[in-house]
Amino acid sequence: MELRSVIRSVAHYVPERRVSNEDLSKIMDTSDAWITERTGIKERRFVESSEVSTADLGERAARLALEKAGWSSEDLDLIVFATLSPDYYFPGVGVMMQQRLGCRPIPALDIRAQCSGLVYGLSCVDGYVKSRQAQKILLVCAEVQSPVLDLTTRGRDMAVLFGDGAGALTIEAARVGTSDPTQRGIIDSFLGSDGSGADVLCMKTPGTAVPGFISQDDIAQARVHPYMDGKVVFKNAVTRLIETATTLMTRNGVKPEQLDLVIPHQANLRINEMVRTQLGLPPERVFNNIQRYGNTTAATIPICMSEAVEQGILREGALVLTIAFGAGFTWGGNLIRW
Repeated sequence: MELRSVIRSVAHYVPERRVSNEDLSKIMDTSDAWITERTGIKERRFVESSEVSTADLGERAARLALEKAGWSSEDLDLIVFATLSPDYYFPGVGVMMQQRLGCRPIPALDIRAQCSGLVYGLSCVDGYVKSRQAQKILLVCAEVQSPVLDLTTRGRDMAVLFGDGAGALTIEAARVGTSDPTQRGIIDSFLGSDGSGADVLCMKTPGTAVPGFISQDDIAQARVHPYMDGKVVFKNAVTRLIETATTLMTRNGVKPEQLDLVIPHQANLRINEMVRTQLGLPPERVFNNIQRYGNTTAATIPICMSEAVEQGILREGALVLTIAFGAGFTWGGNLIRW
């Protein structure tokens, strides 16, 4: 018998505050048509106040996921938290989840793979399960990005893209046989990175590579806000997402038509449509919700999973492919029997 990482539940939480493209057009030189044509985004969610943190959103999603699984916090053996927007410079948010949920003194760790946080997180969790170091695991992906956006015409290229939100999964080690292809769990993961793209999509300040960590000039020159070379990111994202999907399908003997659902990272609807077309998949086999939430970075895929379950699109036994590309550059995916 082998051990397989089975997803027992998924849940999400997003702030109630909706920010539409029309809302942004009132504070910067943009329009609904301009944003929709380039990204597919119609609205996003922002936290209601500066007092709401990444840990706050993550806790809401985590508690919902635990409830759906029928688990208590004392059942957990490990917490993995994926985010690029932690509450503090240090420590990480994983330990905050341990304290907030009232867990035993279990291990808690953070993953900084940006938009690839969920796929890296599932691969990490799978390693803990297969090495028999944990049996019941909580994976949380959460972001509060709105406070660092430059909500002016100067920063519009990035500001229109991002939103706040959280998703969480409970994953359990299950003993399974090796002959049944319908057995639930994470089948395979594929990850990659290319640090030569680190300066193409980044937020450099504050940081230890910056003289003085942060200065008034950094603030005045908008170096405290995220930066992206959109054309370079777009080209690399399409290439790496297709590479990831092809690699996972090839080495597991899966053809595109055998996939019940592909859940891509929600960075740009045009990227996801290009990937869908090149894989030869019909629209109903690819789940997107970027139109309503924007890019919630590490949280996009678990939010998609949660909504797909709620809508009856993602059912037990489905063969699911996740794919993601993010800053770093990082990328990867997971093949899962749901």
